[in-house]
Amino acid sequence: MILNHKSQGIKPIIEIFVKSRILVLSIGSIFLFSLFFSACKKINEGTELGDDLLPVVDNVKTFDTSLAVQTFNDVFTDLNDSTRITAAAEHFIGRISNDPLFGKTDASLYLQLKPFQFPYAFHPASDSMTSMTIDSVVLVLGYAETYGDTNAAQRFKVYEIAQSSEFRWDSSYLVRQNNFTTSTDLTGSTGPISVIPRPGVLSDSVHLFREQAKGQLRLKLDNSFGTRLLGYDSTSNPLNNAYHNDSIFNTKFKGFAVVPDGSSTGNALIGVNLLDSNTKVAIYYKWYKNNGATPFDATVKYFRFTGFVAHAQLVKRDPTGAQIQTYLNNPATTEDSLVYIQNTPGTFARVKIPGLSTLSNRVVHRAELIVDEIYHPSDATFGPPEFLYLDAYDSSKSKYRSIPFDLGFDFSGNLNAGSFGMVGRPAIVNGNTITEWRLNLTRYVQHIVTNHNTNYDLRLFSPNYMKETYSGNETVQQFNVNSTVAKGRVRVGGGNHPTQRMRLRIIYSKI
Repeated sequence: MILNHKSQGIKPIIEIFVKSRILVLSIGSIFLFSLFFSACKKINEGTELGDDLLPVVDNVKTFDTSLAVQTFNDVFTDLNDSTRITAAAEHFIGRISNDPLFGKTDASLYLQLKPFQFPYAFHPASDSMTSMTIDSVVLVLGYAETYGDTNAAQRFKVYEIAQSSEFRWDSSYLVRQNNFTTSTDLTGSTGPISVIPRPGVLSDSVHLFREQAKGQLRLKLDNSFGTRLLGYDSTSNPLNNAYHNDSIFNTKFKGFAVVPDGSSTGNALIGVNLLDSNTKVAIYYKWYKNNGATPFDATVKYFRFTGFVAHAQLVKRDPTGAQIQTYLNNPATTEDSLVYIQNTPGTFARVKIPGLSTLSNRVVHRAELIVDEIYHPSDATFGPPEFLYLDAYDSSKSKYRSIPFDLGFDFSGNLNAGSFGMVGRPAIVNGNTITEWRLNLTRYVQHIVTNHNTNYDLRLFSPNYMKETYSGNETVQQFNVNSTVAKGRVRVGGGNHPTQRMRLRIIYSKI
């Protein structure tokens, strides 16, 4: 009994000792484990690498080097820019009259708006003696956003597209140029229409005749145009009625051209959505019975962007007098210390990295083209593009292609914009907030130094979409980059900028 009593007394002591030792060993293991990962993290932080790029082992020695790049400004032309946009894309109207870095931009919109079906009538077919008088007619555009100065007034003219113009629903048109001509000034004697492109104003709710809405840009047209639309509704000869079918209507009215007035001092582009229910022609009128003897009712009818309707966007750039002009006038072989990137239709930079061709073999943990915005006060008004894009010139085919190995798509077909470095991130330089891009060329560089792959000349720019050879399957593929045309520009440091030079930074280990 005594022995048994002693055994029971020793057992708890042993258990406490064992548990304490396990606890001490566990704490020690956690401490060492933390030190291990802390060391790895320090390596990663010191070289700005992701956890997936550096082996998690002790005694890994990494090195940091930068290769010089050469940069040359260039501008897209009809020969190398064939951008066209769909009806679902955001369209822009307006004028940037004073961007000190990039100059002027004019954006015009061409569109058709029609009755929702044919044949169509403004009044009941059973009352052949009905007469109508116009109250007002308004071109309404669904407001999306403002890029630029939201306080400077914009001035617009609305013209009729001439019947001689080939403006067709089954055709798509270049963003940078078209050959449409215009005829009647639908704004009439009242002159250009003035608009303050302030989001708080254009996004506000409006209470209208038989309509509650918001997000409308309203351009009042001359009443003579409304009278003309009502007059096309003739019951005396249905075959001559403009609303008998779509073909006849097209011969009576080709469409609208919304253009910035040449004297406008506006300094912004206004984005509009053609597929928004707000986009329409609102025709306010009264109709009468008994050949006008008996007042009957006031009403409104809408022509919308539905059915077989045409559209086109035109964006014109003019760098005259702006800072960019000096650099565009430089000889093509002169390296530029400043690089100017403007969204479609805009500019680009040719980028060369000669040192890659002679770089010795090594394990490349990270290779990134570092691109820094050079601050200017106008950046607060005219922000940078959503994304910058980098591709490569294949001289053997005289065509551009995607960056081999680093540009890719997920299973849903989405571009790896984040990991490729197309998304800018904020940085502070001399007390000013700028945008910085770090374009990931790690695998591309690794294949050059290890497999002696081609060291391509590169192109840095800001497209709406791309259609080029994709290195993942060596086939021509189209994919979206920026969500819109026209919007976004940035000035960045070139390869020989004195303080914020563009460069290729490489983090590597020796073999």
